[in-house]
Amino acid sequence: MIKKLAVFLLSLLGISILLTIIWINGAQVQYALLFKPAAIFMFKTLGIHKSGLNFVLEHFTNLIPYIALCLSIPNTSWKKKLTRLGYGLGILMVVHFTLIIAVSKVYSVYSNSETAYIFIFPMFIINDTLPLLLWFLFFSNEVLSFFKRKT
Repeated sequence: MIKKLAVFLLSLLGISILLTIIWINGAQVQYALLFKPAAIFMFKTLGIHKSGLNFVLEHFTNLIPYIALCLSIPNTSWKKKLTRLGYGLGILMVVHFTLIIAVSKVYSVYSNSETAYIFIFPMFIINDTLPLLLWFLFFSNEVLSFFKRKT
């Protein structure tokens, strides 16, 4: 149990550092560009005149812990890891796009007011905790095995 948890934590640390370096060196910008065509269409459709992308961009970093958590699970086949990783990334991308639109709409209406903050803050909390929730959802048996005693 302790050895398995130690392997997991060391893997998590190493993968997180590697992914952070990749993210900082260009992946963040490339990821944001994936949403540009659809976001522009939605902005026009919904009458959004101010983009809240600058507020949202930093919250896309939740991809890093999700990927690191999924890849660090020990004693799980790569097929299972990658399949569950793919499902979670799909969900996170939909949430990120929704966050861009929702924050931009709030920002367009309320600018930098306290009211905007009251609407936007819960969206960010949900987005930022989602990787942990998805990881537990998709890997609950594996996570719980860290805390089971051998019989």
